[in-house]
Amino acid sequence: MSKTLSVDFNEKCGRIRKELYCSGLHVFVSNRRIRDNYDTFKALRFPVVRNHDWALNNPNQRMIDVHHIFPLLHLDPTDERNYVFGPSDEAIRLVYETGSKVLYRLGTSIEHTKDFHFNAVPPKDYHKFAEACAGIIRHYTQGWSNGFHYDMKYWEIWNEPEGRISMWTGTNEEFAEFFAIVLKRLKDEFPDLKIGGPANCTFRPDLVDMMKKECDKLGVKPDFYSYHMYANNLDTPQRLCTEPREYLDKIGWKGVELCLNEWHFIRAWEGVHSNVTEASYNRSVNGKDGLHGINSAAFNIATFCIWQNSTLDSAYYYGCGTGSWGITRPSTLFNKNYYSLLMMRDMVYDYPVKVAAASENETQRILAGLSEDGTKAAVLVSDFCGPDIEIKVAVKGFENAKSAKCIILDDVCDNYEMDCPIGEDGFYHLKKNEPGAAAFMLKLEK
Repeated sequence: MSKTLSVDFNEKCGRIRKELYCSGLHVFVSNRRIRDNYDTFKALRFPVVRNHDWALNNPNQRMIDVHHIFPLLHLDPTDERNYVFGPSDEAIRLVYETGSKVLYRLGTSIEHTKDFHFNAVPPKDYHKFAEACAGIIRHYTQGWSNGFHYDMKYWEIWNEPEGRISMWTGTNEEFAEFFAIVLKRLKDEFPDLKIGGPANCTFRPDLVDMMKKECDKLGVKPDFYSYHMYANNLDTPQRLCTEPREYLDKIGWKGVELCLNEWHFIRAWEGVHSNVTEASYNRSVNGKDGLHGINSAAFNIATFCIWQNSTLDSAYYYGCGTGSWGITRPSTLFNKNYYSLLMMRDMVYDYPVKVAAASENETQRILAGLSEDGTKAAVLVSDFCGPDIEIKVAVKGFENAKSAKCIILDDVCDNYEMDCPIGEDGFYHLKKNEPGAAAFMLKLEK
């Protein structure tokens, strides 16, 4: 039997953590004259965005990836004439113009070639590669080579090195050595920046051990450890916070931040990264249980709620394109993920004072907050594939609200707003159209 959700607006307990509301989305450059997503990106107000895979979103532009900016590794990395900064400058300029910042991934975008890799290969000279990375950092943070002085604090070394199919053709041991060499070089010149990595496919303690061994040899440690999460249950988001923190602390990496910088709901990889047919694609992308569906959106909200009370330092939603992993359908209409991000945005910026909230239901997660002046309140609720038709919310500390609205996101409604007066039984009633996934934002005003 479903239990009542509870909120106590008298009990303040910190802030809604906006660093958990980051993404891979950015302003597209290549096709901007045809499809300009500038206003959409600006409206989402991500505090920081990660620039992995941006080269894939901008066909025919050499940008972001180290091999695009410094294409000939045998040349002199101290000579600014050997760099190609223009396309990357424009992409990054547009992001900062909207008010977001950039976490810069140093390495390559994913490479889904079949028989050969051209970019996702170990550099022939690790030290030369590190020098090229230093040139890129200098350009964007110190003005080198007609560059900039951006507030660009986080720099990540590589992405998913254990994904040998598409990201690193060497061994894990070779990558650990490479990581330590690049980290040491960059920390020596840029001690005030946060430099880390390596964006593992998931938390991999065995790979962490290899990296630590090589880092210890050089007397260096990363400022952050990054990794990814693709999941379809509510246990994984919690586990991928607690286990990494406990492990890093145990091996002597206390203070190394946890950066989960790709995450997304997925039910099956078939139809997305393997055996792509019309039928398998529709199962994995379209419909309620697809990447664009309501189950994905409810998972997003639930995960955001879970992480607010976790040891995770930052999180980046992997919605960076216009295809399977994006926030729009091919028709350019927004999918369900977009509307879930709007709810998260509003909690971060409009109701930043976190208050006590609890749910004992297996499928339901809750987060509540107040506006800075205390005159407005919101309760964010996700029911991830739950059986209940109605969710009851008990509210303390915000009695006699003059206005009560409910925003509904389900398989039919896209953040539809309706009146939601308190019931005669003293509860707010959030009603679903049918059993299954849905998300709600209850908005109260004095």
